[in-house]
Amino acid sequence: MRLDGQVAMITGAARSLGRSHALTFAREGADLLLVDRCRQDGPYPLAERRELEETAAACRRTGSRVVTAVADVRDRSAVEAAVAAGLAEFGRIDVLVNNAGLLAPGGVRSHELSEDDWNLVIDVNLNGTWRCCRAVLPHMVARRSGTIVNTASTGGRVAFEMYSSYVASKHGVVGLTKALALEYGRHGIRVNAVCPSTVAADDGLGSHSTRAVARTMGSSLEDYERSSSSYHAIGRLVTAQEVSAACLWLAGPESGGTTGTELLVDGGFTAR
Repeated sequence: MRLDGQVAMITGAARSLGRSHALTFAREGADLLLVDRCRQDGPYPLAERRELEETAAACRRTGSRVVTAVADVRDRSAVEAAVAAGLAEFGRIDVLVNNAGLLAPGGVRSHELSEDDWNLVIDVNLNGTWRCCRAVLPHMVARRSGTIVNTASTGGRVAFEMYSSYVASKHGVVGLTKALALEYGRHGIRVNAVCPSTVAADDGLGSHSTRAVARTMGSSLEDYERSSSSYHAIGRLVTAQEVSAACLWLAGPESGGTTGTELLVDGGFTAR
């Protein structure tokens, strides 16, 4: 039980990678503050409150104590209220996993993006990550302990076409991670990023983003995943569970000497 007695806050927790992270952390003994926006008005179908509660129920079945909170990471006051709810219930937040993010709007050349579309991705992926860090860091500083795992992407290490706002936001997350690691290491706080490549769709986790990318490419999910797999040295896409295992390692005691880095979980995608 690598996280026994720990409390972890996970954003974007209702489904997909967030649900996988929540279940992985719960099985390793963590109590959980699970946060999601729970509204449907997005560039592709986003999670509902029902899905957040389903994730929470699955985690409780492992013995984990769970608090859920509805918050948009673009809203500072909502993020702070979610953190306050977690502190009121558990008295501490030991781990923050910044998982909330958007891949789209995208699939077009940069000059075809509207300013609103550009700002949406930057505000969720980069600014939202900063807002959540900002909300938990005073508590971690006071306790002189804490770990933060930010979700970047292979798009935070290399560029690819038609998703410039996403690439820019994830490069920003990597830079933010390094800056925070330098600022807060003296307070006993470690900050790292995980960089997954395309994650295989998993119906059990309610995945939607990979399907959304396939649609923008005019492809079926099956054809898109088959084509994308060919760019990975292992000949397949990575799984949500593999990304969650990396987050668990970064959050747990085995990575105690690791901070300010980005851990690639990309099946060799960036090795080319």
